[in-house]
Amino acid sequence: MSNHLLEVKNLRTHFASGGGIVQAVRGVDIHVDAGEFLGIVGESGCGKSVTMMSIMRLLAENAAVKADSLVFDGRDILSQSEKTMRSIRGNEIGMIFQDPMTSLNPLFTVGNQMMEHLRLHKNMTKEQAKARAIEMLTTVGINEPEKRLKQYPHEMSGGMRQRVMIAIAMCCNPKILIADEPTTALDVTIQAQIMELMEDLKNNFSTAVILITHDLGVIARSCSRVIVMYGGLIMEEGSVEQIFYEPAHPYTEGLLRSVPRHGIEEEDSESQDKGGEAQTVERQREKLIPIPGSPPDLMNPPAGCPFAARCEKAMKICKMAPAQLTEVGEGHRSACWLLHSQAPGKDRER
Repeated sequence: MSNHLLEVKNLRTHFASGGGIVQAVRGVDIHVDAGEFLGIVGESGCGKSVTMMSIMRLLAENAAVKADSLVFDGRDILSQSEKTMRSIRGNEIGMIFQDPMTSLNPLFTVGNQMMEHLRLHKNMTKEQAKARAIEMLTTVGINEPEKRLKQYPHEMSGGMRQRVMIAIAMCCNPKILIADEPTTALDVTIQAQIMELMEDLKNNFSTAVILITHDLGVIARSCSRVIVMYGGLIMEEGSVEQIFYEPAHPYTEGLLRSVPRHGIEEEDSESQDKGGEAQTVERQREKLIPIPGSPPDLMNPPAGCPFAARCEKAMKICKMAPAQLTEVGEGHRSACWLLHSQAPGKDRER
């Protein structure tokens, strides 16, 4: 039996639509251990959020979710009843959604929503739930928690609403916290505070965190391991150091080229001469290099690597069949035919 807290093998999620079947997730393996901070990164529409919503069983009726296995804490998620899943969701697996304004009910006060959550999952009295709500609002750095309990979501700032969402997600001490773009639309200062808060909660409660984002800067600051997704598949997986400094897939390289490098590479200012300073300034002025083209149509996904049409290193075989995830180093895997390019007959051709 696996020692992983969560282990997913060969997850496939399809959506029925008027135009056909959208193959949003096409065979994904993911695991997370207790107390781990895992990042899942990729462009919009690559399957990050759908993967997590599939695990939580929160998708609409037009979704079909299949997996060879989907095990959380020794239990098969796919075989659980909806009643059991309601107990798992919010209690053992917490989730922070991208937009707290649409996730919080505008008709009820923050206190009502927090206390209802606690009474449902922890069978607390009203007094116990209120005390716990105040405790969690204090934990996430909200001043005057008793006053905030009486407020409605629209009376709070975006950063404060996001903190409330984290407090709700953490109030039952879940084993896993899934954060879907938790810093979107927040200013840089609030972003840093939210990520620091999640790191503190992970350290204090030994909660595993799965961070879904397109922001590589957030990944670099917070995560220990990273999964890079594209076209409903995993392109690369490894530690933060491996992904940022030893990328083994052209898509990962493209993502890294398309974000500012300032802050990722630092030099010792005391040892810099004028030439070194000029080189640093020149690096900071380098233009970002966007990835050309568009993501694949997952209603008609390509037969080969989903990134082949946008990849400057693509070979014939890349368009014929997807590469399997291959070990590059310890804990580092990449799904790229370049890793097998020494084999005969694999000449490059766009």
